[in-house]
Amino acid sequence: METGLQIAIIVNIVGISIAVWFLRSRLKAKLAEVEERQARNRED
Repeated sequence: METGLQIAIIVNIVGISIAVWFLRSRLKAKLAEVEERQARNRED
């Protein structure tokens, strides 16, 4: 396999990993926010 292709594949894998991590962390934060809001609404 060509060196350039190997580097491109590695860069793509790293980029996709960072994107997945970022989206996962945002989703977890949003879910925590929704759960907190629901808990507050139940208390009222």
